[in-house]
Amino acid sequence: MLLAKLSPIFTLIIIAIVYMIIFTALRIMNKDIKGGTRKKSQKKAAGLEIIEPGNSYNLKRGGVIPLQSQITIGRKEDNTFMLDDPYVSGKHARIYAKSGDYIIEDLGSTNGTLVNDDQIEGKKYLETGDIIKIGNTVLKFLI
Repeated sequence: MLLAKLSPIFTLIIIAIVYMIIFTALRIMNKDIKGGTRKKSQKKAAGLEIIEPGNSYNLKRGGVIPLQSQITIGRKEDNTFMLDDPYVSGKHARIYAKSGDYIIEDLGSTNGTLVNDDQIEGKKYLETGDIIKIGNTVLKFLI
């Protein structure tokens, strides 16, 4: 007798569970179609193309140095990107990513850092195709 009363309740519970599973699956599929609810930051792949290697024997014209979140450029060995050039300071410049953009900063170098033939003072946002000259080395910024 008790089992007869519980049978319709169990039936309703099973139907409710099936509907919840279907609803959840449809919601997940809808999210996948729309690309998700969270905005994913699209990280731009950036690099420095070597236009003129200058005095650095380890660089090849046409090669590309990939940029991570930050690189330092200079003559000292503790830099991420070391240039063997007498016109390059020990810690010459750094390039870093900030909010999806890349910024070049002169670190108080003796001979300066040029972007598109203009000597930069402090920091400058980089754009695709910018030509960077550090000592005798010429680089092209690529995204």
